[in-house]
Amino acid sequence: MAQRGKRYREQLAHIDRSREYPLEEAVRLLKELPHARFDETVEMAMQLGVDTRKADQAVRGMVVLPYGTGKPVRVLVFAKGDAEKEALEAGADYVG
Repeated sequence: MAQRGKRYREQLAHIDRSREYPLEEAVRLLKELPHARFDETVEMAMQLGVDTRKADQAVRGMVVLPYGTGKPVRVLVFAKGDAEKEALEAGADYVG
């Protein structure tokens, strides 16, 4: 097995791998011990204990990101005639 780097070993010393951390503490540790020298992406998986095959237990939701996705939203409408004018009036960026 490959040997781990010095920074990795130093950061691993701050984490107890036999313990489950509460969410707030885990996020704090992630911010305090960055693995790379840039702002990293954090992925999270959660076990909700629901049966998604049952309609009454379906999990749906939406999250508004604090800084958006960084990409501007553009609206393209395929239309002709009066519908083209309506789309432009409604705020479409491209119509044709």
